[in-house]
Amino acid sequence: MASARAQSQLSKRVDLDIPGTIPSIVQAPQVILGNHPPQPTFPAYNVGYNVHGQMQQVHQQIPPRPRPGRGSAHPYHMSTQANLHPILFQLEPAPSPLTNVDVPLLVNAQTEEIETGPGPQSRPLRYFWHLPRWVDVDVLGHTMELWLRLDPRVRMADILDRINVVDNRPNANVFNMRRIRFRDAIHVPAMDTVRRDPGATEVELLGRLTREQVLLNTAMRVDLRNNRLLKPVLDHTRSTLGFVDSGLPIDYFVSTYAFPIPIPSDRQVITLALRHRMQRLAVAQGHGRGATAYNDLHINLIPPWWHRRSDARPARIAAIDNLTHREWMDNYINGQGRRPTLPRQPHRQLRQQQQRPVAGAPPVVTADQVIDPRLQSRDPPIAFPGLFRPGVPNEPEESRYSFNTSDGVTHYYVEPQHQHAYR
Repeated sequence: MASARAQSQLSKRVDLDIPGTIPSIVQAPQVILGNHPPQPTFPAYNVGYNVHGQMQQVHQQIPPRPRPGRGSAHPYHMSTQANLHPILFQLEPAPSPLTNVDVPLLVNAQTEEIETGPGPQSRPLRYFWHLPRWVDVDVLGHTMELWLRLDPRVRMADILDRINVVDNRPNANVFNMRRIRFRDAIHVPAMDTVRRDPGATEVELLGRLTREQVLLNTAMRVDLRNNRLLKPVLDHTRSTLGFVDSGLPIDYFVSTYAFPIPIPSDRQVITLALRHRMQRLAVAQGHGRGATAYNDLHINLIPPWWHRRSDARPARIAAIDNLTHREWMDNYINGQGRRPTLPRQPHRQLRQQQQRPVAGAPPVVTADQVIDPRLQSRDPPIAFPGLFRPGVPNEPEESRYSFNTSDGVTHYYVEPQHQHAYR
């Protein structure tokens, strides 16, 4: 039996395609891996300092620099293609208590100097508990994606500034492409996009999901019959070997939102509207009812932000509304469509969640989303439930993987079973 929160979401109507569309991608039946070995668990995210103390610097024992190209340890080393962190499967960013918290600089506790990257023009490094001091030049896409999703304040620059290479340094596109290829394998969008208009990949991506996945905000397979979420297990080529029970409640990825739950998000709504527009145009132009038949349209009928063709001349879509795609998008965003769009950024939704009803006031329900009053919540759970110590909300939980040796050195990110090697 799905939770009331999940049932509330699944009662919403979401049309991924226009009526009569022939799906181009059909999800294959999930193969359950019954013999998948137990995987190590992930530590709860730890800020590493008092977020209410207006910290400007955090002093830390810096490990010796590895040889060029290699990285240092970090607390999420157990993340592999076969053991992916649940947050990697979240479609839309959840409310985060960290969004508006300032990020302090990282200071070497031995030299009392602010750490910088290895290059001559490097910037000061910002402190993040989960980022290694030195990042391997061959860092995998799923690892970078995890670092970015665990803390909404992390930017790619924070990772790139730690790459342990000076000469023959790859450009940023190399690392971004690794993230893109990984996200494409599990069908999730970028959470750090700042583009206003949905791109071609983003429009196609929604068509690879089911309505249940969209409404429950996850790229994990939704097994309604058994009331569970199935997590894919990938091989080294990012191909799916099969699925395992994630052990998460079916409403896990919508559990941190206040009612009414803003999923589908504004971004998803306009992405679907653009997808429907392109599908209708493909039918009108005689390209059939395939879900992605719009890819066969003439370049002048393709949204100009989907390509870089200088010879394209954006046409008016006479078969629909006689507007160019740009005019239609501007009208939609300016409120002449259903809802405005927003970049996919957590702080936008965070402010929405903070608008709680005052004591004694009835919950607010939008007209187009009828919610059972029993499902209203005036005190929604925070994201990152393990962020602070129980009963001490102002004091972050101390790391379980740091300890001091007799020589006075503090070692970080060492699991208990490996600590004997340092003594």
